[in-house]
Amino acid sequence: MISSRFRPLGARSALPWALFCALALSLALPACRGRASPDDCAAAAEHYIDLAVRESPNGESLSPAQQAAVREVERGLKRAEPAFRRVQDRCADVTRAEVSCANDSASTGAWEGCFRDAAR
Repeated sequence: MISSRFRPLGARSALPWALFCALALSLALPACRGRASPDDCAAAAEHYIDLAVRESPNGESLSPAQQAAVREVERGLKRAEPAFRRVQDRCADVTRAEVSCANDSASTGAWEGCFRDAAR
């Protein structure tokens, strides 16, 4: 004889549980996409500008005032880069993995490579 605690669930009692699981899964799936937040995108964009300033001629030896001026020039120039525009204008399309890759980059070329499909 099978104990009542090992009795299989009937279709009636399993239905609410299945609906609950389906609802929980449908709410959790968008979070799994791993989209970047606006703060993530802003940090990645600032890192890109930092890299561009560092890569500029004599970038390491510039005074803070000169660095600020170069930052503004680079910010304007880098708008021509599709990956930079995507991070700034379409953050909702950027993944956390792309932002993580970009923030770990040591050069502007590597940063841009994190957004291979930026032209979409």
